Amino acid sequence: MARKIDEQSDGAAASQEEQSVGAGQTEQDQPVDDPTIIRTTQPIEPIVAEAPVESVRSTAGIRAERARFLREHYGGFFWGSDLMGFAVATFFTILFLGVVGAVVGAVGYQMGTAVPKIGGAVSNTTQSLGIGALVGSLIALFLAYYLGGYTAGRMARYDGAKNGFGVVIWTIIAAIVLGIAGGALGTRFNVANQVHLNINTQTLTTAGVVSLAVTLLVIIVAAVLGGKIGERYHRAVDREAGVTQ
Repeated sequence: MARKIDEQSDGAAASQEEQSVGAGQTEQDQPVDDPTIIRTTQPIEPIVAEAPVESVRSTAGIRAERARFLREHYGGFFWGSDLMGFAVATFFTILFLGVVGAVVGAVGYQMGTAVPKIGGAVSNTTQSLGIGALVGSLIALFLAYYLGGYTAGRMARYDGAKNGFGVVIWTIIAAIVLGIAGGALGTRFNVANQVHLNINTQTLTTAGVVSLAVTLLVIIVAAVLGGKIGERYHRAVDREAGVTQ
């Protein structure tokens, strides 16, 4: 009888423990409406997909490779465009030098400057007009070869500086051909002897070397600059078309 009473008391104690554990789990699982407890919620950060870096790099690499391929195959000197640039430069040289000569002649006429005689004294006014004509001629050459270099660079599409220099090369070739022709026909058509001009060849050689050096420097700078500016037009078009960045 005593053993039965003990078993009943043990069973009651075990049932009480199970009820207490079950009640504790229920209290933890269920929210407690306590006004003193401040609940904080953290916003869920949106998942941002990473940019495909490798595909962007590959696209840039394809564009760079394509631009390099086009430059290798279509770059360098394009002698046809350089010849057209030389023709444009020659036309504007004649035009601009004509304007300079007309302006200098008009100013000299208005100032009443007499034409100096060969071997005679040169007045200060004549020297000023000569310096003005020299500066105007260099400006005329610069503008003419800038336009010629721009034409060559625009037509060649690539390597505008090279093709601008190609205009100068065509100028040198033309000068050599004309010099050979003049040397061959000089004995028959010697204009200086026909008009009885006494030219100091030593002075002419010195002045000619200095003038040639200055003229070459001016036209090279102008043609190369014009060629680079002419090429920039195509670079803008290539960027819009997606060929280059």
